[in-house]
Amino acid sequence: MKDLQIHKYWGEILLVLSVLIGLITYQNYGASWDEPQQRATGIVNYDYIFTESTQLHSWVDRDYGVAFELPLIIIEKTFHPQSDREIYQMRHLISHLLFLISAYFFYRLIFFLHKKALWAVIGFLLYTTHPVIYGHSFFNSKDLPFLSIFTITLYFLAKSFNDKRLLNFLVLGIFMGILVNIRLMGIMVPVLVVFFMVIDGIIAHKILRHLSLTLCMSVMMILVLYLTWPNLWADPIVNFKQALENMSQFRFNREMMFMGSLVKPTEIPWTYIPTWMGITTPIPYLILGLTGGVLLLKELITSPSILLNSRNRNNLFAGAFFLFPILAIIYLHSVLYDGWRQMYFVYPPFIILAIYGLNKLKAFPFWNKISLTIISIGILYTLGFHIQNRYLQHTYFNAIISSQDPDFARKNFEVDYWGVSYKQGLEYILMNDTAYSIKISVANFPGYLNESMLSTEQDDRIVIGDLNEADYFLTEYRFHPHEYDRLDSLKFHALRTSNNTTLQIFKLK
Repeated sequence: MKDLQIHKYWGEILLVLSVLIGLITYQNYGASWDEPQQRATGIVNYDYIFTESTQLHSWVDRDYGVAFELPLIIIEKTFHPQSDREIYQMRHLISHLLFLISAYFFYRLIFFLHKKALWAVIGFLLYTTHPVIYGHSFFNSKDLPFLSIFTITLYFLAKSFNDKRLLNFLVLGIFMGILVNIRLMGIMVPVLVVFFMVIDGIIAHKILRHLSLTLCMSVMMILVLYLTWPNLWADPIVNFKQALENMSQFRFNREMMFMGSLVKPTEIPWTYIPTWMGITTPIPYLILGLTGGVLLLKELITSPSILLNSRNRNNLFAGAFFLFPILAIIYLHSVLYDGWRQMYFVYPPFIILAIYGLNKLKAFPFWNKISLTIISIGILYTLGFHIQNRYLQHTYFNAIISSQDPDFARKNFEVDYWGVSYKQGLEYILMNDTAYSIKISVANFPGYLNESMLSTEQDDRIVIGDLNEADYFLTEYRFHPHEYDRLDSLKFHALRTSNNTTLQIFKLK
């Protein structure tokens, strides 16, 4: 009973503290490469709904669901932010708040599975302190909303299987509809739910009851998916099929740096996702998650009856949701790029495995102390990284990479592929150059975009244009992982994270 009371207290306090930190910091994050296009997709869908515009029919990204983007545009149209800076800051705040809300649901899920407040607290911290994912929670309006809704869906999935009431399955259907809308990969959740509902119905000799719940859930999911995706309105079946085909082999063909070589997204090796996850996740988190996975596999082999236990089955779901998507993209040779961001949603199941491992190790006092010590040190070290590298957490690499020679990451992997660091680079120049008008050249589009993230007074002092006339040149090294040899002697300042140059500033004059 005491643990239940602690659970209630710590759940809310962790959420409140996280929200306060987000409110203090969200305005300092730069804008990312895809945000203007994502916002434009939301606007095109908004105009299709509320005006007579038919631009959606020819829009290049019409196959993107807009369950997250459309509400952002509705909020924008309602409150009328006065500048691009305010628009993107608003988007960052809402995206981050959704992530924190999902972290709270993750806390509740872990407590539901183990009835132990300490495990729920650790789960919340592992979820929110992953540096790359935390950074993305502000400016990635594709992959982080999917991760967030996926996590909330996992909670209602556990609740529905524990208490098979109609209301639970209707709520589950709502979130599954939103999930599939944001990314079609979400279709795996209803497939697995249907499979186990049939099994449960056969075992309980209540097949009609289980089929009726499954049908109601499916109808709700399809209804929500249809209502939140205007591109389906004209021809639901044909347009959904087209979206599936497009997303399975996505339209991105620029070469990217991986393991020291430039590779095309259509030709990535099977090691791509395991490598990226392995080098950008804190090592203690990796150790604990893999340990939990091994222990779960051992229990499944020795005691297959866990398939029949609804509470234990959620750990099995976690194992499936972590492993199967990775195996599927390897088998299907799916197009992936920009690290493992399209697969961030496998991280919450991975943490469920980590907590499962902690719970199993408590039966062995020595290993229990070791595991708690390792994870405590890991969380504290990671929090230190957050503080020291605030606003650039998304460029984190663990000791596997950061212990290598300086700039090993930049020369072998994509680092700030979003271009978010340009904001901090521009601000550094403004703080260290007293000239009223400063001419700057940038290597890629986010350099121009992040000028709009500055205050009006700052923006008035900057002119971004041609390299030949510039006082400074900024690069995040995307599409140019090698040194700028002819500019080497002109290096002025570098933003560095994980023993790596994230952004280089050259002073040309």
